[in-house]
Amino acid sequence: MESALASVVGSVFPVFGLVACGVLAGKFRLAHPSASHAINQFVYAFALPAMLFIAVYRGSLEEILSGYFLLAVIVATLLTAVAGYVHSRYLLGDAPPESTMRALNASFANTGYLGIPLVTVAYGERAALPAALATVATNIVSFAVAIVALELFVNPRPGAVRRALSGVVRSPLIWPIALAVVLVALDIRIPVPVDRFATLLAAAAGPCALFAIGLFVSQLSIRAGIAASWPSTTLKLVVHPLLMAALAFLVLPVDPFWAKIGVVCASLPLGATAFVLAQRYKLLEAETSTGAVVSTAASVVTVSIVMLLVDYLLRT
Repeated sequence: MESALASVVGSVFPVFGLVACGVLAGKFRLAHPSASHAINQFVYAFALPAMLFIAVYRGSLEEILSGYFLLAVIVATLLTAVAGYVHSRYLLGDAPPESTMRALNASFANTGYLGIPLVTVAYGERAALPAALATVATNIVSFAVAIVALELFVNPRPGAVRRALSGVVRSPLIWPIALAVVLVALDIRIPVPVDRFATLLAAAAGPCALFAIGLFVSQLSIRAGIAASWPSTTLKLVVHPLLMAALAFLVLPVDPFWAKIGVVCASLPLGATAFVLAQRYKLLEAETSTGAVVSTAASVVTVSIVMLLVDYLLRT
């Protein structure tokens, strides 16, 4: 338990540190609360596209198309998202846009900022590849589906389907991935200065998104946010890894080590970039930002338990 807990705490602490910086900046008025929106615009339009591009560009085509593992990641993510949508739409009676946002909050794992460092520390460098692929698959599926649904629900005018598909193609969260896949498939290498620029820009995505969450949370009632976000947090931390484990270990012929990494990644808390979409579409901003903070805090215990259980499962 100690090594698993130490790995989780070591990865979670920097995440909390960045969120805390944002909270302190808001509380002591070092930054105006409206700066949260400006920072998120930077993440959405510049830093996050660079991060997604680099994550895909540095893989091989065989890795990007690694069959059963990606299928397990995608299906587990979609099933969890459906559970989040159904709970919000039919049990809580909320509208489709809010339900779509809750579907994302229930299924979008923080594999990029938290998962890759965590599994690399816990399981060695060979764990970085499946974690990176899980990040790419989660981003493609989660953001593509969420953007289409939100465009349809938020702007339900004639031609909404065409606009939604056009929005996906033009989205800064989708086209960088498509561009990277094309470059990898054609074995085209970008110039070194461009690679270094994209790498530097990508490195800003995580810190900026987390700082913006802290800045936004500094204005909120945390108690109210916890009350609203706990169903999505439960789906994210409990249901998502259970579905991934069932698919990777019992249903699909996934390599056991890759299956273990997939389950650990699925058990991770809500990713900070969900807040970027929430703020962009003005949907559940308080619930999403608080949910990211609360699920990250709870994951110190839940991810440690998941890591112990999958290690035990593979030993028996």
